[in-house]
Amino acid sequence: MPAVKNVLKHVSTETAGRKRKCWRSNKHVIMKGELCLVVIEGPMDTTTYCSECARPMLERAQLELAAITTQFEE
Repeated sequence: MPAVKNVLKHVSTETAGRKRKCWRSNKHVIMKGELCLVVIEGPMDTTTYCSECARPMLERAQLELAAITTQFEE
């Protein structure tokens, strides 16, 4: 049996190695050492989000995954 594929391979968290700006809001700053959400859209297209902006994005993703999972239970 093949290994289970990771469908979320383009989404991860990392600790900022330097000060960054949040992609969703330039007013939000991610300080060195803070946890941030990283989304890889393409080979040269990576976006980083602060924890304040990441929470609603992750909550929405959970709802979408739950809806997809429910479809397979029917």
